[in-house]
Formats: sequence, C-alpha cells, structure tokens
Amino acid sequence: MNETIQSNIGSNAPWPTSDQRVPMPDATTLPYREKDAPAAPGLLDNAVQGAHKTIDRIAESAEPAARQLGDSVAAATEALHTKTDQLRETRDEWVEGARGTVRSNPLASVAAAFALGVLFARITR
Repeated sequence: MNETIQSNIGSNAPWPTSDQRVPMPDATTLPYREKDAPAAPGLLDNAVQGAHKTIDRIAESAEPAARQLGDSVAAATEALHTKTDQLRETRDEWVEGARGTVRSNPLASVAAAFALGVLFARITR
C-alpha cells in the first residue's frame, strides 16, 4: 500500500521532463530585436483606424435597409391603427343595433335570452 511511485526518467513523453533542459534560442537570431522592433502604439492606431473605416462602411451600407425597415414599420403601425378604428366603429354599430332591438321588443328579447340560457345549460352538461 505504501509503495513509492518513481518517475520514469527515460520516458518517451512528448514534453521535456525536469531532467531535460530545452535550450533557449539566441536573441540575435530572432527576426526583430528590441532596438528595431515595430512601435506597438503605431500598430494599434493603424488597427483602430482600419476598424473604424470598416464599421463606417458597414453602417453606410446598412443605413438604407434600416430606413426602409423603419418606413415599413411606420406604415404597418398606421394600417393597424386604421383597422382598429374601423373595428371599434363596427362594434359600436352592432351594440347600438342590439340596444335598439331590445328597446323595441323587450319581451321577445328576454324570452330569446332565456331560451339561449337553457340551450347553453343543456349543451354544457
């Protein structure tokens, strides 16, 4: 139970072990040295300017579609309001017609309401 696990020094692991040291490359062989390294702020400014140009170009191309969508929404809203007003007028006309019928024939209206009530009660049982 108390066995000690020993590391295999001669393993075929794809990474270096603590016994194997990887030599670091000489800094003089790197493509850029510190003295002639490109200026990071200049690269960042160029990247930001490029991003701004790209975003402006995309916004300009999307503007007509957004305007057309806004016009379509405004037209649909206007049509919806018009249709709503028409339906309200129709409802008011029907209500006034029903009131006129009940006022001119009160006894027949009560009898019709009673008959509909009885019929509805039998259907729902």
